[in-house]
Amino acid sequence: MTFRQMIKKVQIYSGFSDRESKEALEHMVESLAVHLTDGERKDFASQLPQELKDIAMSVRATAVSAKQDLVQQFMENQKIQRDRAKRQILSAWAAIKDAISPGEIDDIRAQLPNKTVAFLH
Repeated sequence: MTFRQMIKKVQIYSGFSDRESKEALEHMVESLAVHLTDGERKDFASQLPQELKDIAMSVRATAVSAKQDLVQQFMENQKIQRDRAKRQILSAWAAIKDAISPGEIDDIRAQLPNKTVAFLH
């Protein structure tokens, strides 16, 4: 799936503008990647279009990012309210799930905090 197709998927799932869908998708890839081991981050990135692959490979976990709540992270970084952050996260996650293998989804979930896994269902 191309980057443009993934952005369109986020738009379909959310009703957001093109720009907001792109930002939500990019931020979601970044937020997921900070929780992954180097090997898993490479596996994840290998299934993404180049624009998102570069984002996934450029992030590293910090003490704060590894522990911060995903919704809170979106609220702060995107400067949006909780409901909108949740919609961004779930829409971007749905688009990512459409683009990568089910096995990779399982591998990602295995490395995410339990609270995040429960939210993403």
